[in-house]
Amino acid sequence: MKQVTKMKVLSLLMVVLVGIVGGFGWWFVRLGKPMLSGQSSQDDADHSVTLFLPGYFGNRFSFGFLLRRLVRNYHANKSLVIHVTGNGQLKFTGTVVKNRCVVQVLFHDKTSRPKQQAEWLTKICEVLHDDYGVERFNLVGHSMGCITIFWYLTHQHRHSQIEVANVVAIAGPFNDSEIARNTRSVDSFPLNANGPTTRTPVYSALARNISDIPDNMRVLNIAGRISNYQTNDGQVSVNSAFSLRYLLERPLVYYRELIINGRHANHRQLHENRLVDDHIARFLWHQ
Repeated sequence: MKQVTKMKVLSLLMVVLVGIVGGFGWWFVRLGKPMLSGQSSQDDADHSVTLFLPGYFGNRFSFGFLLRRLVRNYHANKSLVIHVTGNGQLKFTGTVVKNRCVVQVLFHDKTSRPKQQAEWLTKICEVLHDDYGVERFNLVGHSMGCITIFWYLTHQHRHSQIEVANVVAIAGPFNDSEIARNTRSVDSFPLNANGPTTRTPVYSALARNISDIPDNMRVLNIAGRISNYQTNDGQVSVNSAFSLRYLLERPLVYYRELIINGRHANHRQLHENRLVDDHIARFLWHQ
């Protein structure tokens, strides 16, 4: 009798496990596919395309749920997914639409560095311009994706034919000693009137070419602070994220900083935070 009961428990556990794995697999596939809102905002005259770049070891879960919420709640259209293979080949799934077009960028080499990703981003921009007629676009990055964006802006964008209108940086490690792996302690070098008291190699590398950033670009810089005692998101400090302010040596048309507070301001949860959704939509589409 005990053996029969044990077999039933094991069978039930197997059914539950299969269900969990199946559900995970369904979401994994779904979050890497285009998704349209089916609605349009007739008063939205901004036809910019917005690219979303994940952080180190990022995948379709990194921005997948956020993009899904933008489609459902803010009339965005995730009409294009771009896969970048390990050797830099581009695979486009979907197309570009005129109304609130958001694009998910997925790097197959999940350990690739910002310098390499910026070169791939350059190729993406060339294809969007030449084959899809894109003249103006926005960039949204999380964690290392923010460094990729600003490496592109400071090293490649001056040769581009596409205007960068808006940038959203979420938990950008702009003055971290290591931008991919976690250090034993969270880097939080003090900020004074001249910027960080200690400048890391990545900060200095961006600073050398910062004059190439477009004057008319708008920036929303988001950081997480778990508590008044833990002034970081668990991986990136507010000081490191907001050191971007001092990199921008001349005033931009618009630069704003936003701190998300509380336990949902954790580094890996910031792109699942509904406040972040709302501020991105307001910033990009005046929602």
